[in-house]
Amino acid sequence: MSGSKNTPRQKMIGMMYLILTALLALNISKDVLDAFIVVNKGLENTNKNFANRNDDLYAQFDLAKSVDPVRVSSNWEKAQNVKKQAKNLIKYINELKVKLIAETEGVTIQVADTLQMANINGKDNYDIPTNIMIGSSEDGSNGASRDLKNKLIAYEKLLSNYILPIDKKKVEIDINAAYPPKNDNNENWEVYNFFNRPLVACITILSKFSNDVKNSEATIVDYLLKQVDEGSMKFDTIAAKVIPQSNYILLGEEYKADLFLAAFNKTKNPEIEVGNYNETTSSFDGVSNKLTVESGLGKYNVSTTREGLVSYSGTIKVVAPSGKEMVFPFKSEYIVARPALTVSADNMNVFYAGLDNPVSVSVPGIPNDRLKVSINNGTIAPLGNGKFNVNVMNGPQANISVVAKMENGEVRNMGTSTFRVKNIPKGTARFANQISDGSVTKGELKAQLGLTAFYQNFEFKADCRVVSFDLSIISAGISEEFHIVGNSFSSEMKTRFGKIKRGDKIIFSNINSVGPDKKTLLLGSLMFKIIR
Repeated sequence: MSGSKNTPRQKMIGMMYLILTALLALNISKDVLDAFIVVNKGLENTNKNFANRNDDLYAQFDLAKSVDPVRVSSNWEKAQNVKKQAKNLIKYINELKVKLIAETEGVTIQVADTLQMANINGKDNYDIPTNIMIGSSEDGSNGASRDLKNKLIAYEKLLSNYILPIDKKKVEIDINAAYPPKNDNNENWEVYNFFNRPLVACITILSKFSNDVKNSEATIVDYLLKQVDEGSMKFDTIAAKVIPQSNYILLGEEYKADLFLAAFNKTKNPEIEVGNYNETTSSFDGVSNKLTVESGLGKYNVSTTREGLVSYSGTIKVVAPSGKEMVFPFKSEYIVARPALTVSADNMNVFYAGLDNPVSVSVPGIPNDRLKVSINNGTIAPLGNGKFNVNVMNGPQANISVVAKMENGEVRNMGTSTFRVKNIPKGTARFANQISDGSVTKGELKAQLGLTAFYQNFEFKADCRVVSFDLSIISAGISEEFHIVGNSFSSEMKTRFGKIKRGDKIIFSNINSVGPDKKTLLLGSLMFKIIR
């Protein structure tokens, strides 16, 4: 099966993995351990290739199911279960990697998840990875390696159950977690893979297991697909398409459209011809035009010269696997109408209360100086060239209405656009450039002027300031409480900071902030330990 085949590059990476694993039995230097970085990088790249290949297989499966759901649904559902279990197992392995790095480096999970292998200081650390993966048991039964092995075995059993008995010998699932590789010390699977292994080796071994999971996933999904794929039309891409009955709808009418999955072959484009096709004679009446086809899609461009309904028809020709040419006629129509109102928020499709929200207003064919723009909830100020600033009060929505003065002096209503109104999100407290619990030195503490706040991941430029907070200093089990109005430390506080000692803790709580909307919001607390 194609899913189980490895490229020469993948085979080379696998061989390097085996050699480096064997070298772990020797007393090797950090320079040799660094070679694992190369292998791990190769495995991770291979995993990405597997993911792309698997996505293509699932896309083919979706297409086959849309064409013939009765025949395909059973195997499609099995493939979806394989996809789900593989995703869960890969997620578990990735979380295990991050946990190993976090505990070895002494950093948070969030930080560990961003570290590159080359930047890990403790990649030669044996103790912490062994403690996590093997635990206090000699055979690893109460370590993470036993849980990992059980998950791999369960995954392998699931895949094996989807293989017909007649195909068991020719469809291989390369997991092999039930038994350890042959070794001189008769070590079980857990001990063989993870006992006394440095961090960089553990990460590489886990990447190898991810590789096995994705490769096995490809093998089984490819196998299930081939069981229902014989004699089908061959497509390599599917895309969602919407075909409306009309692109121009009057107020009060229904919008109707057909939604479906369209399939095409990137390497073999169809032939698309447009004109006045007569299905009775199977020929075009008059002149027809062949379209330029890109990625299976014909590009139909035609100038509009009059208002009203325009109809057109044509054919799409494809070649079946048997070599026979197949012709599919089609008909469509569209309406040509005069321009209409366009109102768009420049940043997003919502307005934030208390902020200046930039908006663009235009009516094609009508100059901006002939437009009168108004809003029912707030104010709107013109900036020129169709640009406006909107400032709304409260939710849940605001309507912008536009009227135009026509050339004959007539005032015509161009329509109304509705926008959602949202409150500005809660800010984030920050102290010494930190937004979560942590540690600071006495020097860093004394250098701070106060507590600040800002909007994190917010699309608008907006200021958030702290207006009051409580501060607790905990020293030798005794807590001193202070209440500060504003965001700056008083002279009394600065004097107290001069007496603080290593090991003391400071806690900021009841942090109140105010944004441009003048609303007071309570932010989360922060705690810091004085480390020196």
